Amino acid sequence: MNKPNYRLSLLLLVSFALISCATGPRHAPKPVAAGYLYEGGYINVRVPNSDGWYIVNSSPAGMEFARSGNEANESFAAQVLMFPLEETNDNSEFLALIKKGFEKDTDPTRFEVIESDFKYTEIRGYSCVNLNYVTKDKRAQTSPTRREVLLLQAESLYCRHPVRQDTGFSIIYSHRGASMYSNFVSEAQEFINGVQVPGH
Repeated sequence: MNKPNYRLSLLLLVSFALISCATGPRHAPKPVAAGYLYEGGYINVRVPNSDGWYIVNSSPAGMEFARSGNEANESFAAQVLMFPLEETNDNSEFLALIKKGFEKDTDPTRFEVIESDFKYTEIRGYSCVNLNYVTKDKRAQTSPTRREVLLLQAESLYCRHPVRQDTGFSIIYSHRGASMYSNFVSEAQEFINGVQVPGH
C-alpha cells in the first residue's frame, strides 16, 4: 500500500474511532457559539447551529466538536479532517478508495454494521463521496469503568479539494445513543452544508 492510501485508511480509522468513542467534551473543552464560522484559506468550518457544542480539538489536521445529548450516554460529534489523497483515474476508483478504507477500518469484533451507503457526487462541483452508515457499537465506553451496547449513526462527505488536489477533506456528523435520533439527517446535512471551500 502506498503512503497516501495508508494515510486515508488511517484517517478513516481515526475518525471512526473518535466518533465511536465520543462520550462528550474532553481535554478542557471550550464552548463555541452556535453557527460560528471559522474561516480559513483551505476550508471554512461552521459550528453546528445548536446550543451546547464544545471544540475539543483544533489543529492543521482538522477541527472536532462535541456535545452531550439529552438522554443517558447520548453524544454528538461533528468533525472536519484534512488528509493527503492519492490520484485516482476516475469516479468509480475514487468511490472504491473511500469504500475500501471504511471496510478495512471497521473492526467486526466491536462494530456490527447495520446499514451503509456510498454514493459518488459532484453536487459541489468537485469529486466527493457521501458515506452514511448505522452501526452497533458493542463496546461503547460510557464511563471510565463501563462499556455498553449503543447505536452509532453517521453522515459524512469525503471530498478531493478542488484547488489542492493532492489532498482531501472529510465532514462527519455523528450521533451515539441507545436509540436512533429522529432529527439526525437534517442536523447532519446542515453541518455538512456549512463546511465549504472558499470560493467554491
